[in-house]
Amino acid sequence: MSNFNFDTYCGLYCGACSIIKAYQTGIKDPLACCLGDELGMELKCHGCKTDTVFGNCAVCMIRNCVREKGMERCLDCPDYPCPNFDSMQFLLEKVPHWNTAAVNQEYIQNYGADRWLQQQAAQWKCPDCQTDYTWYATHCSGCGKELGELKSYRNSFDPSIFQMIAMPSPEEVFKQESLFKLAGTDLVKSQNDMVYSMREDGELLFDLYFPPDHQPGQKHPVVVLVHGESPLTNLKDSGPFISAGRIIGASGLAAATFNHRSMLQGLEIKDVVEDIENLLTFLVDHADQYGLDKNRIAIWSYSAGSPFGLYAGIHNTPAYIKCMVAYYGFCDFAALSKLLNLPVKPETAEQYSPVNLLNQNPDKIAPMLIARAGADPLPGILDSQDHFISTAFANNLQIDVYNHPAGVHAFDLYNDEPRTHEIIEKTLEFLEKHLR
Repeated sequence: MSNFNFDTYCGLYCGACSIIKAYQTGIKDPLACCLGDELGMELKCHGCKTDTVFGNCAVCMIRNCVREKGMERCLDCPDYPCPNFDSMQFLLEKVPHWNTAAVNQEYIQNYGADRWLQQQAAQWKCPDCQTDYTWYATHCSGCGKELGELKSYRNSFDPSIFQMIAMPSPEEVFKQESLFKLAGTDLVKSQNDMVYSMREDGELLFDLYFPPDHQPGQKHPVVVLVHGESPLTNLKDSGPFISAGRIIGASGLAAATFNHRSMLQGLEIKDVVEDIENLLTFLVDHADQYGLDKNRIAIWSYSAGSPFGLYAGIHNTPAYIKCMVAYYGFCDFAALSKLLNLPVKPETAEQYSPVNLLNQNPDKIAPMLIARAGADPLPGILDSQDHFISTAFANNLQIDVYNHPAGVHAFDLYNDEPRTHEIIEKTLEFLEKHLR
């Protein structure tokens, strides 16, 4: 038992954790069954304050914040309660045991951690046989006593929450397609595997998608799609980007998908930006050849590609950029490099972060649309977006913001619900408005 620590940073009691108890005893409550049996996650944890933690707890923004500050718990921080707690409020309905965190913090503040740990150890024991029970146990594993009435919250959870914490592998994402459907996508015309940049380490390729009625000599406004950071290459040939290209083509615009290098390949921010700007320059210089309107270009960036795409659209405010879209993406490089554990110098992150460019020539910045996934689990991503949005408002920029309260990261691939379709429809309308 000495290897386990049931104290936490946020106020949850690890001694009642479904994962720890399953690891200790082999007895699984419904939550542990969902995580282990259905989602195949490793149920191994010694407690929040140890180095052996459950996979999702290892990336918890609250845990990482307190550890980074060298504090014992959130209560020790002068900023408590802080935005990290606010951003976790969506958990209250999904996994209601989170309701105990704030109550426990108050108890610790009044009576101290030692007394709290003793109180919790007694609380999470069956009153009839003294067997430990967990957050979502329905009956005592020792005597069979019904346990729901002993808890201060609903003794059930919403399994959809794990759609966001059990993030799919890059290989799975590569196969996914947009959930949005538009008539005519199967008739969209495409040109594939064209070279836009020759490098010593190989060619960089792009594809173009055109409306079904595209004729030689026509020139269409073009939407450039910027992918995020991934260990995989050739993302232009992935399901998300093929389907997005076809949707844009079916809407009456041209789309350009392309491969660019990434920081995960050991490159610097400037190298990725260089690839994006090389493609833009290539499209402008060869617009007549490919049937593109070089004066009407939009940039639509996704996920970790957002700060690169936004930077390319805002830096030097190129006149041909008529609008920008960013889906569930970081808007600064400090937060992104921290998530990816990349050694980016603070001054470099500040130099390239698009949020820092909003104060420069704001009257020349093209209209923007930000789609926010309200249930995005990636640490720091919502704070990054919200800072960008508030800075844009402070500069009175034209920015449309669409929040998807239940949206997970890549909600266009995983949240098949009306809000997803509405946001994509509004995005296509936004592109049409500013490119026509």
